[in-house]
Amino acid sequence: MVIGSVPFLNAVPLTWALPQLGFDGTLVYGTPAQLAEWLQQGRIDVGLIPIAEYLRGIGEIIVDGLGIASDGAVRSVAVFSRKPISEVRSIAVDSGSRSSVLLLQVLWAKRFGILPSLSPMAPDLEQMLSHADAALLIGDTALRASLKASLLVWDLGAAWKELTGLPFVFAAWVARDEQIARQAALWLVAARAEGRRHLPAIVAEESERRRLPPDLVQRYLTEHIRHDLTERHHQAVDLFAQMAVELGLFPSVRPIRWLTP
Repeated sequence: MVIGSVPFLNAVPLTWALPQLGFDGTLVYGTPAQLAEWLQQGRIDVGLIPIAEYLRGIGEIIVDGLGIASDGAVRSVAVFSRKPISEVRSIAVDSGSRSSVLLLQVLWAKRFGILPSLSPMAPDLEQMLSHADAALLIGDTALRASLKASLLVWDLGAAWKELTGLPFVFAAWVARDEQIARQAALWLVAARAEGRRHLPAIVAEESERRRLPPDLVQRYLTEHIRHDLTERHHQAVDLFAQMAVELGLFPSVRPIRWLTP
């Protein structure tokens, strides 16, 4: 079995324990966009893919109960600008992002009544801000940018919660078929439990490896990122899909298949 994950800090508690548990498959890493492509091509069997890509038709079934979500400010998915958001006319977006770009389009349309002008770019903040009024960053790059006091920050997790009152699901474990999903779920549920149990070790390791302050890593993984998916998260995915269809970003709402581990 080949499992695909992202190299971001937010996913580490979901996969850190797989080797210790004796996982005998292969774990590969890629950007959210790459994982979706690999799943579609059959290069991976299950992947932590953007929920937007599942809604677009990639993958067959979601392993329920675990993923990457927020319930308010997420810290690692945000628009950065040197001017007020209301004055932004163009946004450079991380070319490896999918769910966050779609979320930005939905939130922008709801707030300003129009879809934003977007330019996909490599996630380099200075380069992005030299080409556009604002930059959408995700993952560790966004975490580092959030430490820059000179920038204005529009946190998309907080904006979604303010708009809907619901959490937001950025990525979920999506499998090629139900049999693979059932097999993978055994490993993924156990890995999340072990990751939680060893969170202090993860914080120590990852803060050093990523050169991020330990207190930031601790707060991020315990206060901002959620690794559980509940019925409220199901409602949020349904609403997100409905809004995207209403804005013409999707042709129709895809029926969502959830596998209960």
